[in-house]
Amino acid sequence: EPDEINGYNENVIVEYSDIMGSYPGTGNIDTDPLFYYDPYVDDYTLDETSPCINAGNPDTTGLNLPMTDLDGNPRISNDTIDMGAYEYQFSSGSFELDINAFLEGPFNGTNLNPDLNGILPLSQPYSGSPWNYTGTESVPSIPNVDVIDWVLIELRDTTDASLATGETMIAQHAAFLLNDGQIVGLDGIGNQQFNNLTIQQSLFVVIWHRNHLGIMSASPLSETSGVYTYDFTTGANQAYGGSLGHKEIGAGIWGMIGGDGDANSQIGNADKNDVWSVQAGTTGYLSGDFTMDVQVNNSDKNDVWAPNSGKGGQVPDGVPQGGFKCMVPK
Repeated sequence: EPDEINGYNENVIVEYSDIMGSYPGTGNIDTDPLFYYDPYVDDYTLDETSPCINAGNPDTTGLNLPMTDLDGNPRISNDTIDMGAYEYQFSSGSFELDINAFLEGPFNGTNLNPDLNGILPLSQPYSGSPWNYTGTESVPSIPNVDVIDWVLIELRDTTDASLATGETMIAQHAAFLLNDGQIVGLDGIGNQQFNNLTIQQSLFVVIWHRNHLGIMSASPLSETSGVYTYDFTTGANQAYGGSLGHKEIGAGIWGMIGGDGDANSQIGNADKNDVWSVQAGTTGYLSGDFTMDVQVNNSDKNDVWAPNSGKGGQVPDGVPQGGFKCMVPK
């Protein structure tokens, strides 16, 4: 802090530094540096949204800088040095995703209830079948109280949505869904960052969830200044397959369809008999908890599964096998 600096009884010149309590000097700032994870676990690398990125001294002449930072990465990336001991590594093919989506189960008419927040796993939950995702995303703690759940993001590169099959996938990331529908990185705040990717044609995004049907963008994502943007919540035609791909969960608000307990991309009797019935009466982070309120009970079956199995409104225990199917091209 400034008082500690002043204790040396000498004139100390501080410039281009992030100092709590502020300090006079060229380029100094007083704000959260937004380390990637947590300084308490000795990780002082910068998050993609850190104000310290490209905020160091723009003229490094005579500073005798090493060629690399403490991680051995280039000391200067993107032409300007960062504040701190670690340089955020920009690379060709880097871009961000600004994506919004809702889940039917926890939707309360305005936003999503974060009832699972206190029991969410600290590592991504998509390593098993059918996703078989090998990513190692994990956090020391859930970053904020607005996190609803983990989702799995998939990018596909092709000319048209009808051609965006699994073979066109170029990347996957596990990310956090917030209560306002925003899908963010592991810091719980900023957009997801993708690096070293070359998009040859057009970019489509797929969102997978543990017990809701996956969705894919019906049209290519729009890009501005390295940020690709898409909002699934605003209309039927935002998802590939239209009203077959997702559903209106509020007036003019669209969301991912709940009730796919076995994650086989189809909602039918198996989701009730083999998942919900087995877990009914229990609590926890469970695939049969379609409302995502920590409890597996009749509201999951009656309010979410039943309207979606057989496409609406039938007697819960008399719904024929079938129902909504995932419209994401295989």
